[in-house]
This record gives sequence, C-alpha cells and structure tokens, in this order.
Amino acid sequence: MEAKGNLRKNTRKEKDTHPDLTGKWTDSTGQQFWLSAWRNVDQKTGDVWFSLKLGNLVEPRGEQPAPARQPVRQAANLPDDDIPF
Repeated sequence: MEAKGNLRKNTRKEKDTHPDLTGKWTDSTGQQFWLSAWRNVDQKTGDVWFSLKLGNLVEPRGEQPAPARQPVRQAANLPDDDIPF
C-alpha cells in the first residue's frame, strides 16, 4: 500500500492560529493520521508556501478505546467495636 493523504479547507477555523487546511494522511501500513496545513506568504517575494503538521492517529468511529477502569477498593472487614467513636 502506498502512503497518501488529502487536505481540504478548514471550515471550522475561528482563529489565525487554526490551520487553513485539514485532512488525513494514510501511511504505508494503512494507519490514518490527522494532517493540518497553514498557508504562508513570503513578505519579500510574495511566494506562497505551506507549513504542515502530522497529528495524532485517527481513531475509527465507534471504536474509541474505553476509559481505563479503576480497581474497586474493598472495605476492610473490621468489627464494629474497633471503631474509636
């Protein structure tokens, strides 16, 4: 399998720091990662370039890992007459 990805306009952009484009990148093993891009313009030449960030692994919908469960602590089996009050 070849690595590939896509980017689209970020319709949820609210701040200048949010990416201009977002999408997904699929690596050669089939795992998907979030991909973000910011449009930049060179102030001297006017050339346009993009900076990219490869983000966290995309979790398949409906298959998100369950939160870790904390072990249940058992109350000590102490007779009632050992309570000091």
